[in-house]
Amino acid sequence: MSDQVDTETPHPCNCGETHKGHICWLSNMGLFMEMQHLTDAPTVTCSKCGAKANLPHNVCFPEDLET
Repeated sequence: MSDQVDTETPHPCNCGETHKGHICWLSNMGLFMEMQHLTDAPTVTCSKCGAKANLPHNVCFPEDLET
């Protein structure tokens, strides 16, 4: 069994779209259109990179967004 992570093939995300990775990964890959629907109504922020996302599973270290 391989320990390698598949970074080439997109898979359906919990949001129903076909992409993979957290906001930071999508951003680093330049996939800004794929990020748009994940960040249009943010409720959490990543405590590591500061990215804002709609759902906790879209960032690495989610914290509630202060209102």
